[in-house]
Amino acid sequence: MFDLGYRAVYQKNIETAIREAENNGFKVIEIHVSSPQFLISSYSIEQLKSIKKLAEKKQIAIQIHAPLEMSLIFVNENLRKAVKKQIKELLNFCKIIGANSITLHIGKADTYHDVLGSKLKNEDIYPKLYNQLFEDSLKYIVSIANNEINVCIENTDNFNSNYQKILQKYLSAGKIFLTWDIRKNFSYETGKLIEDQWKFFQKNKDYIRNIHISGLSSSHGEIKEWNSEFSRFFDVLKNKNLSVIIEVLPFEAAIKAKEIIKKHINYGKDIFN
Repeated sequence: MFDLGYRAVYQKNIETAIREAENNGFKVIEIHVSSPQFLISSYSIEQLKSIKKLAEKKQIAIQIHAPLEMSLIFVNENLRKAVKKQIKELLNFCKIIGANSITLHIGKADTYHDVLGSKLKNEDIYPKLYNQLFEDSLKYIVSIANNEINVCIENTDNFNSNYQKILQKYLSAGKIFLTWDIRKNFSYETGKLIEDQWKFFQKNKDYIRNIHISGLSSSHGEIKEWNSEFSRFFDVLKNKNLSVIIEVLPFEAAIKAKEIIKKHINYGKDIFN
């Protein structure tokens, strides 16, 4: 059974996001702590405990999405140290507020363009360096993660084969999991399925804890019709209990998307809450 949720970015505060979810038939909220009103420093421990109680009362699960500016492949040593400290703070935040998972992006290496318009990515030019930076971050996460909170790495736009191989080594430790963004499993240029990601998804389905979903037309675009391409992912995961976070904005678009999802993907029975 899949629990449908939405990402909270612009809501007034976390309490508002919880009540908004309850009033509109969502079971999960994913709090983006990049938003100023969701910063950890904006809440006292007592406020966070109160939010936890409210979410439990309303039966709304809380998930956290790490700041988008955070990176697991920072080259600068001081930034890497700061990120490790930030990850520890985020896990503590999750524990106090009662969040069951946190999603982390790999981060992006610097990208340049040549005279022909081709992209020159530092992680492609210096793969050994960036591979080592990513692996160092994963080792740190494994060293501090516990069984209470699922620390999930998302298949971001630069989820290349090198990063996949490194991540593969650490999934079996049971301390790192996956958030799978279906949109990012398709090329932005051609709209075609990225085969190596699809194979990685199939191979590691048991490590997936969250699904992110939005339209294929653009980055986090509106879901106007439920494409059969999406169905293949739910076919693989249909016997699992997972959260499905609808990432389209504004909130009204997420509500519409929820109804489209429930209408078109049902396998002859209701698999979505």
